[in-house]
Amino acid sequence: MVRLTARALAATLAAALAAGCTGEMSSEYAQPEPPSASGQPGDGPERPADPSDPADPSDPVDPMDPGNPMEPVDPSDPTDPTDPTDPDPDPSDPLAGLPAFEPAPPALQRLPRAHYQNALRDLLGVEPPADLEADTPLHGYATVGGAELTVSPRAAEQYEAAAQHIVDAVFADPGRREGLVGCDPGDDACVRAFVAAFGRRAWRRPLAVDEVELFTTLAVDIGARLNDRWQGLAFAVSGLLQSPDFLFRVERGEAHPDRPGERRYTDHEMASRLSFLLWATTPDDALLDAADAGRLTDDAGLAAEVERMLDDPRSREGVGAFFAEYLGLDALDHLDKDPTVFPLMSATLGAAMRAEIDAMVERLALADADFRGLLTTRTTTVGGELAALYGLPAVEGPTVIERPSDSPRAGLFGTAGFLAMTAHRTVSSPTHRGKYIQNKVMCFDIPPPPPGVATSLDEVGGEQGPMTTRQKLAQHRADPTCAACHRHMDPIGLGLENFDAIGAWRTTENGLPIDASSEIDGTPFEGAAALGDALAARPEFAECVARQMFRHGTGHLESRAEEIAVRRLGIAFAERGHRVRALLTAMVMSDAFRLTGPPNDMVADGMGDGMGGAE
Repeated sequence: MVRLTARALAATLAAALAAGCTGEMSSEYAQPEPPSASGQPGDGPERPADPSDPADPSDPVDPMDPGNPMEPVDPSDPTDPTDPTDPDPDPSDPLAGLPAFEPAPPALQRLPRAHYQNALRDLLGVEPPADLEADTPLHGYATVGGAELTVSPRAAEQYEAAAQHIVDAVFADPGRREGLVGCDPGDDACVRAFVAAFGRRAWRRPLAVDEVELFTTLAVDIGARLNDRWQGLAFAVSGLLQSPDFLFRVERGEAHPDRPGERRYTDHEMASRLSFLLWATTPDDALLDAADAGRLTDDAGLAAEVERMLDDPRSREGVGAFFAEYLGLDALDHLDKDPTVFPLMSATLGAAMRAEIDAMVERLALADADFRGLLTTRTTTVGGELAALYGLPAVEGPTVIERPSDSPRAGLFGTAGFLAMTAHRTVSSPTHRGKYIQNKVMCFDIPPPPPGVATSLDEVGGEQGPMTTRQKLAQHRADPTCAACHRHMDPIGLGLENFDAIGAWRTTENGLPIDASSEIDGTPFEGAAALGDALAARPEFAECVARQMFRHGTGHLESRAEEIAVRRLGIAFAERGHRVRALLTAMVMSDAFRLTGPPNDMVADGMGDGMGGAE
């Protein structure tokens, strides 16, 4: 087969990505400026390194993630997203003082690796290669990284190789290629019809007439040159799969016909936004048909498609992918604990820990239950390894169990997975655990330690003899420069000190009794169950889940002008019983998901050269 070299792809990507798609980039993997407490990039401190051990390689927080910031709006602070014309907003109104909603501009969003692989699998029925550049999440999400980072030359080569690999697998098999094409490629009309049909599915929109002719001519000319019409079609398919229109979600928007001065995403852009959010893959024919008919820019039509898609088993992967990123579960895929300290550590224990949390999320999110149960549930799923770690009777395979009401374990904070990924290799870390909860459960950002401040606990205590972690942290916090931040993290983590670095229960540390009594904002608690009850009752949790869903679903941090939309999502989530399905529906039906600002020059001009025509 004639190979489609990377030259055409590289030239197209160079034009589309020279400015990083959505802004100037200082390097191949340049990061945006860190966000402020409002989530606005470039207006505040970056996510802190762990004050207890900034160099610890077991840090479960993605070093590219500058945190999940969102402190409460302070009407007296001019840096907060308040309306300067309303100097005295009503403190009882969670939306008071916020500026009017304005949508973000559209962006070119590179498909995350899982979306890319799923799309290839669904288009061609062949398992895609695994040798692809890993995603680089920003602010916790691959979708955000895909909108803000460029494509490296190595990634372009891998896209070429992946397209060739999967096309070769299909077109070398007579049965597969005939099933894919459905007609005789010796007939030019057949080639034209296939290019139009396959191109629509690959690019997630109907191809323009000139685009159909471009790839039809390509297939016919190469087929004639090689005296093999199938090879000509294979060349065309490879080209379609290496186009930015496949590799990226190309979104430009259109003038809103009913709201002068506003812009909305087109029906086909909405099809892609819906499909990759809810299914983590390309739209199916029914969704593209709905887009063709204009139903995805209609309230009733959009609501019907959202309901259909959430009822589909494919929603399990889309919803699960969000929660895996939100909770940072990839850290468990490479769990590293010292087996000489923890004899139960094994090569498969991290996967068992992740499976428990995955099952917990699925049981609550997909069953349309109250999602606050993530912090409080007594129901969990364990296998043999976790049963041993928890001191339970042996089980055969995944087994659903109900913890007794007096168990110190409940919800996410009682799982070995959470406790292990928020600890060091050999010792627990109240600071890690508190920081994780503040960042991911409460969306509260904590500034980094001042330069030159000692952050390791290794030397704390000196010659005083054995000490507990609580005692070491108390000495560490004696330094006022450390206390300001540690007071937000340590009290939360200290309440979990009865769990060691692998998540097993303990009552002593270094031969000394453990004191796990603590408080959070004046509320006393001790243990995972009590902490989960305390946090589930707070409205910040609902708003934080909504905020994280917004970032994942839109592929960007909320702007100040979008803050009101995020707050409304949090309110809707709470009012609808904290149901994840209701949150997803509310977000998709909101203006924040359906409207767009004016495109920048790069997006407005498209990606040209026959590779990115308009609808």
